[in-house]
Parts: sequence; C-alpha cells; structure tokens
Amino acid sequence: MPLLTPYVASRSTDKGMPESTLTVEFTANGPRLTYRNPRPEDRDNHGNLWVRVEESPDPGHVQYDSLHSTRQRTCMEHLLCQICAQPADRNKDGWLFIDWQREDSPPTWPEKSLTTMPPLCTEHARISLRQCPFLRRGEHVLLRVRKPHLYGVSGTLYRLTTTGWDSTENGQLSPYSKPRHPGMLAFLLLRQLRGVKVAELP
Repeated sequence: MPLLTPYVASRSTDKGMPESTLTVEFTANGPRLTYRNPRPEDRDNHGNLWVRVEESPDPGHVQYDSLHSTRQRTCMEHLLCQICAQPADRNKDGWLFIDWQREDSPPTWPEKSLTTMPPLCTEHARISLRQCPFLRRGEHVLLRVRKPHLYGVSGTLYRLTTTGWDSTENGQLSPYSKPRHPGMLAFLLLRQLRGVKVAELP
C-alpha cells in the first residue's frame, strides 16, 4: 500500500511570506501586527493574525513532520480528518483522536491534553497506525473525546520597536482565555481534549 499523503502535511516547496509584508496597524486598542495588504481571512474570530503560506505549482516532497498552517487550521476548526479532510469519526463517546504524552503534558493526561493534531476518520486512523513509524513504536493512545475544546493558537511573537516589528520567539502559545497578543503571528490552532476516553478501533 502506498504511503498516505496527509492533507495537513506541508510540502518542501511551501513558503512563508517574507517579514517585509508585515507592518503596524494602529487601532483603538493600540498597535497590532498586520499585513501591508490585509485580507478578511487573515484573522480568526479572536482577532489573531495568521501566517500566509505561498504554495508552488510544484508540489515538492511531503514533509510528514511539518504541518501546513492553513490546512491544519481548517481541519481543527471544522473537526475534519487530518488525512482526507472529510468529517472525522464521531460516536457516542466523541471524536477520534490520537495523542501521546509529552514533557509539557498535564498531570491529568490524556485528559486536558493540548494538541495541534486534528482528529481522524476510522479508516485513516487504521492506516496511520500501520504506516507511521512513530505510531508503530507504541508511543500513542487512541482517544474518544466528547469535548475537543478550541483552546488557542501558537506561532511567532513579535515585539514593536522604533523601527517596526521584530520577532522574538517561535512556538509561543496564546490561549483564547487570555488577552490576545497584538504581535502574534499564528501558525497552528490548538484544541484541549476534554471528556477523554481511551479507545480501540472496531
């Protein structure tokens, strides 16, 4: 069986927009990061600015260890399968997710775990368990999640200087429950897994 090409995986030819496309916008709440040619889809419902990904006609190589920002956001927002972008599997116990314990996992793991990995449909969960080298090592758990709560975003945090925005750190987390960072350039959408039940595939 040929290897899956996950919908959310990035390609080697994907390119982020250069920092020269960013500028400062002054609002009633103070300055915030924006694009020089803003588009309505640049911001989510919480006001976070999202990175733009420029795609080449050449599909390039699939980068299995890297997520495409726009496609990851689409699957997370609408609870679509990360492989086929169709509705993820859901039964009385909730949506189907795969998760694994990390250094920053909460003591309650897998309950209240934060994930950037969208859910899956049953068919592609089975294939992923067979094909993915990381998952074949057993460092994972299948979960049914009744409340995959939209938690926030992660991305690059910029600070405003006298010459404009300077990037500070990548992978910064901005929960929706806290004031939004005006200098955040979001890259990934996170959900918190609540109402978790360890599951097996039928």
